[in-house]
Amino acid sequence: MKDINIKQPLLTFVCLIMISFNFFGQSTQINLWNGKIPGAIPNSDYKQTVDSKDNWTKMRFVTNPVLDMYPAPKEKATGTAVIICPGGAYLGLAIAHEGEDVAKWLNNLGVTAFVLKYRLPSDAIMVDKSIGPLQDGQEAIRLVRRHAKEWEIDPAKIGIMGFSAGGHLAATISTHFNEKVYETSDPTSARPDFSLLIYPVISMEESITNKGSQVNLLGDNPSLEKIKHFSNELQVNKETPPAFLVHSIDDKAVPVQNSIDYALAMEKYNVPCELHIYQSGGHGYGLGKSKNTESSWPEACRKWLEARGYIGEKEAPKVGFGESVKLGPDDKPAFGDPPVGFRDKRDNIAHGTITTVQYDSKTLGTHRELMVYTPPGYSSDKKYPVLYLLHGLNSGNGQWPYWVHADYIIDNLLANGKIKPMIVVFPNCNTNVTVEKPKSDEQEERKGGYIGYGKSFEDDLLLDIIPFVESHYSVYTDRKHRTLAGLSMGGGQSLNIGLSHIDTFAYVGGFSSAPNTNEFGGLSDTKLLPDLMAAKKKLKVLWLACGSKDGLFSVSQRVHQYLKEQGVPHIWNVDNNAHDDTEWANNLYFFAQHIFK
Repeated sequence: MKDINIKQPLLTFVCLIMISFNFFGQSTQINLWNGKIPGAIPNSDYKQTVDSKDNWTKMRFVTNPVLDMYPAPKEKATGTAVIICPGGAYLGLAIAHEGEDVAKWLNNLGVTAFVLKYRLPSDAIMVDKSIGPLQDGQEAIRLVRRHAKEWEIDPAKIGIMGFSAGGHLAATISTHFNEKVYETSDPTSARPDFSLLIYPVISMEESITNKGSQVNLLGDNPSLEKIKHFSNELQVNKETPPAFLVHSIDDKAVPVQNSIDYALAMEKYNVPCELHIYQSGGHGYGLGKSKNTESSWPEACRKWLEARGYIGEKEAPKVGFGESVKLGPDDKPAFGDPPVGFRDKRDNIAHGTITTVQYDSKTLGTHRELMVYTPPGYSSDKKYPVLYLLHGLNSGNGQWPYWVHADYIIDNLLANGKIKPMIVVFPNCNTNVTVEKPKSDEQEERKGGYIGYGKSFEDDLLLDIIPFVESHYSVYTDRKHRTLAGLSMGGGQSLNIGLSHIDTFAYVGGFSSAPNTNEFGGLSDTKLLPDLMAAKKKLKVLWLACGSKDGLFSVSQRVHQYLKEQGVPHIWNVDNNAHDDTEWANNLYFFAQHIFK
């Protein structure tokens, strides 16, 4: 296992190479603090040890916390990451069956895993041992989120997982993510997007806690105030991330009431939570050791992650999927393949800047966030055209930069002189996502028919997002300098909004458009193109694209056939890709060269 200092300039290169060639489950170790550990007391007599006594491999006396990174295989990667906190009563870390083994299982699901080897509470090395593990946990979340792009992780899909006392740490991070336990100027959120708690210690209350964990964390005679503060069932609120919990009713080390109380607190605040209680298993079984039912929890967890959109298909609309693809004579590539490396980050060119900004949505009566790419050399003395790029279902506005690498594509095209500088805006296309509610409930979205992606977003885009961009950035404000395009659900939104507002957008693109596409997607009878004459006369570019291996191919195909019948000029690009980032990146590469001409 090699050791990497997070500040080394070669970090990005090393991590990307490691992701590409992680065929055999190797890990790379990342220092959490780089020697600047908050609240640390130097103690040369305190030496880290690892032993396998008592039939479990445990690490003790940790002074330098690290993350062991296990990248998901590239062909399976979902963009989701999970930080694993091994258990051990805050006395040791079960780094094998509650660490490495779990990381490899998560890799098989397409999840990039990190085993957190956190400091165990000790007055010998900490000013305040009760917050030492929490400090490491918060920084682990921030570190992974800071480096999400280079590690090909979606920053909105970072979970925390814990076993036993590691479950207490994971629950503490989930309920104390806003608590300032160390000095930092980093604004990166320490909130996990979900938690997986396996036979967890939740409470420090005398009647149900694990006594060893309580003493090791809080000392022999903790105050009632401190007991309450670290009893996580009492700290749940509406901002607590969704949770999946596992416990056995015959657990003698950590009473099952820990998980029950946490689940009930989640229910009180309407936070999604799933609790599995098994008849047997006892405690400390990791991924499962027997043929009894407790060993089935990994499959239940997989289904929960899939149902919430963290693994499996990156896009989850069901209507329209599965239709057989029947290619017609028009269904062929309009272009060849982009050049090799067209969406790689190049070190020898100038790069634009991506900034996350908040705006006041008067339409929705709330605060929301969007991401803005400004090109290299951006200056308020110049005017720039604007490309609005819409993401897919359950993915968030980071999908274009983090999965597709849209900013690198634009950087490279600019460096090669193929396009002119432009600003790119990545809004969040689901109005149920706000600053106050950064993660939507995918199951509720399905029940509600994905209403947050409909008329409310159209109004937010036209009445709030575009005015905000045009009042805060040096941009042109006429239709000839506005483009609207998107992928999957965002492709349907772009066609719906763009073709209904031709006076606002001169360029419109739909890549792998989803069933929300008006008239032709199967979910709406609303006319896609209300004004045929305006489309024929005013649209400078109308772009349709879909891969022939895409289960949603028929949606775009039907739109193309209609436009052809009506004599509406458009580009129809069919290649042999699927519903994936390759398709979207390839089309952005060509599309960007056709706009703002």
